[in-house]
Amino acid sequence: MKLYDNYTDLKSNLMETVVLIKNGKFYITFDNDALLLSHLFKYKKVNNKVGFPDTSLPHILKKLEKSEINYFINEETKYKALTNQYYILLQKANEELIVTNMCESLMLQIKTKISEDFANYDKIRKLLDEL
Repeated sequence: MKLYDNYTDLKSNLMETVVLIKNGKFYITFDNDALLLSHLFKYKKVNNKVGFPDTSLPHILKKLEKSEINYFINEETKYKALTNQYYILLQKANEELIVTNMCESLMLQIKTKISEDFANYDKIRKLLDEL
C-alpha cells in the first residue's frame, strides 16, 4: 500500500488527528497535517507532505501534546486523545500561509517596480514609512 493511500485510509477515521506514517527512519504526514507540522515546527512542506527523522519523534509528540493536538502513529498504533485544538491551530496555519503568500507576491511586485526604475525605491520606502 502506498504511503499516501495508507494515510488517507487512516485519516478518514481520524479527521481531527495528526496521522504520522513511519517510512524507514522517517515519519511522514500529508495534507492539513503537513500544514500543521509546518506551522508548528517550521518544516518545509514539499509536494503536500512533511517528513522528519524518527529521532525527532519525542520532540514532535511533546509539542503536539502541549498544543493539545490529537495524534496517531501507524507504526505503533499509538493514539493520543487530548482536548483537541486541531482545527483552531489549522486555521492559524492557513492564515500564516495566506500572509506568507501575500508577502511573497508583494515582494515580487516591489522587485519589478524597483528594477524598472530605481527611483521607485524611494517612493515605496516613503509609502511604507507612512504606514
